[in-house]
This record gives sequence, C-alpha cells and structure tokens, in this order.
Amino acid sequence: MRQLKGAITLFRDIYNDRRLLIDLSLKDVRKRFSGTYFGIVWGILQPLMTIIIYWAVFQFGFRSGNIGEVPYVLWFISGIVAWLFISESFTLASSSFLEYSYLIQKVKFNVNILPLVKILSSCYIHVFFLIIAIAICAALGYVPTVKIVQILYYIFASIMLLFAASLLSSSVMVFFRDLNQIISIFLLLGMWGTPIAWDMSVFSEDAQRILKLNPFYYLIEGYRDALLGRKWFWEEASTGIYFWCVTMFCLLIGVKIYTKLKPYFADTV
Repeated sequence: MRQLKGAITLFRDIYNDRRLLIDLSLKDVRKRFSGTYFGIVWGILQPLMTIIIYWAVFQFGFRSGNIGEVPYVLWFISGIVAWLFISESFTLASSSFLEYSYLIQKVKFNVNILPLVKILSSCYIHVFFLIIAIAICAALGYVPTVKIVQILYYIFASIMLLFAASLLSSSVMVFFRDLNQIISIFLLLGMWGTPIAWDMSVFSEDAQRILKLNPFYYLIEGYRDALLGRKWFWEEASTGIYFWCVTMFCLLIGVKIYTKLKPYFADTV
C-alpha cells in the first residue's frame, strides 16, 4: 500500500511538472545531436540502417518467407520499429540520473521526471519511424485501417513499462555503474528472445506460452496488430491483463527502490 501511494504521488508530481518535462525532452533531442554536421539526421539514419541490415539478412540470407499472408518485410518492420524505441529509451533512461547529475543536486528539482525525459525524447524520433512504417505498409497494399488508432495505446503502454523499469535501473545505476553493461546484454537477449525477426509459430504450444510471458511480446505483437490491421487490443485481453500486472509490479518495485535511494543521489553522482 505504501508503494501504491508512492506511485500515485510520483505521477502527480510528474503531471505538475509536465511543461518542464516536455521542455527538457525537446532540449535533450537537440543536445543529443548538437555539434554534428548532420544533426538529428544521425538519429534517423542509424536505426534506419539497422532495420535495412536486419531485414536483408533475414529476408535474403535466411530466405524468410511470408508470415501467414503478410509479407516478411512488413511483419519485420512493424516489430523492429517498436523494439528500437524500447531498447534506445531504456538504455538512455537508465543513465538519466548520471547524465543530469547537476539537476539532482538542486534541492527543489523533481528528479523523478528525468527517466521520462529520455523516454519522450526517443519517442519523438520513434513517431517519425512509425510514419515511415505506415507509408511502407500502404505502398505494399496494407493501407492503414481504423485499427491504426490503437498505436497510441501501445505507445502509451510502452512508455509505462519503460518508465517503471528505468525508474528502478536508473536509481541502481547511480551506485552500480556496471549495470549499464548488464542492460546491454539484457537488451541483446531481449532482441532475440522476442519474436521480432523470427516467427513464434515454429515452436510448440507449450513453448509459445512461455515465450508470451515476455512483456515485450505484447508490445511487439500489438504494434503489428495496429500497423497491419489485424485485430483490436481488447481481443488479447488475457495477455493485456498480464502485461499491465507486470508493469504495475515493476512500477511498485521501482518506486520502492527509488524512494530508498533518492536521499543518497546528491552525494554519489
């Protein structure tokens, strides 16, 4: 109950500082690419090349065929776009307290918005890639249906899970810097342990049930449902309930760890 009250207070503080949150996230995007000749183009070009390379390897190297009636390229892009947002956001948000150490030392600054600053700054670029993905789907005959509106729900769900997880990881990283390397390994395992480039139907039903325990599965498949017009999010009610239970659990744990460690941040960063 104490953690639940802490979570409610946390979101109330974030809401009160919503303007500051948006301003810092926009500044973060500009700062990330400042000093480079092409600026934000690099933020678009690097993940775009990642998408092209992965697609080429699996489409032509491993000769992956259609997934059901969906061309592999569309099935892959709709999944990898979501994963790139997840992996980038979590990596950046986990080190947010260290990067903004000068703000943590300010007595009146609401430091709990910092992981969300990083997540939102990544979300701006993510929206650009979503537009590209929608355009590619339309060009190949999968014109967006009304189901595309639920992409907003899946973006929100992604942000909530990322914030819950990064509140915990960013708090711990202040005291344990090696966590950054552990996160890199975790995300690598997550990339190949989530059906992004491979089709889960090749596994047995028992194995599929285990793989679906990965909360990222819900997000990746949700993006595909929205972009490819497959089904509504409420048609996967049981998976959705499980996802939100995991997210709430991560949030409560994150709030507990953050609350305990926060008084020592200024002395450590």
